[in-house]
Amino acid sequence: MSAPGRPKRELAPKRASAKGSRVRFAAFPVAILAFVATSSAGAAGLTLDALMNALRAVPARHATFEETRQMAVLNAPLVRRGTLDYVRPSRLEMRVTAPRPEHLVIEGSRLSVERGGEVTVVDLAAQPMLAAWIESLRATLAGDAASLIAHFDVSLTGTLAAWHLTLVPRDENLRNVIASVDIDGHQGEPTRFAIDGLRGDSTVITIAPSRPS
Repeated sequence: MSAPGRPKRELAPKRASAKGSRVRFAAFPVAILAFVATSSAGAAGLTLDALMNALRAVPARHATFEETRQMAVLNAPLVRRGTLDYVRPSRLEMRVTAPRPEHLVIEGSRLSVERGGEVTVVDLAAQPMLAAWIESLRATLAGDAASLIAHFDVSLTGTLAAWHLTLVPRDENLRNVIASVDIDGHQGEPTRFAIDGLRGDSTVITIAPSRPS
């Protein structure tokens, strides 16, 4: 017991060990760096809206394309070359020049194919698998996110300078035929479409940098 009238002795706070201080001090800047790195990655990441805006900024396109199709029943790939034209909102035209002339026009839900002077018209509403594949191409060119999301589970990686879209079909029947559609591009220009089939078939379409029509 302290003597009467004598002030109580204040105990000095316990001093942290030098080792503990160094650990906490070292962890603090590491946490800051981790936060900055995460924030920078999020800021630099490309969003689907930003990509669709860049694609929509091009109202019409003219490009050359080369399509290489691998089929399980064939020993060698089939290669087609030609031109591709797109006009908003839904007209897509492909003119095949090699190995033999072919003309395809897709407008709305109607596909017309001309070969050897004969024209075949297909209602895409009656061909859901064909319609979904065509829509992956047309909706990407149009920057139509709603249409892509309606038909596919969409994932996006990369930056606007070099982006990659992966589309996985939502329709179960289509998933039995197509595993995914992978699309690469630069800015508002898709440059490569790859369709990965589940039966040993695959198609790759490369598109030369287009110019607005």
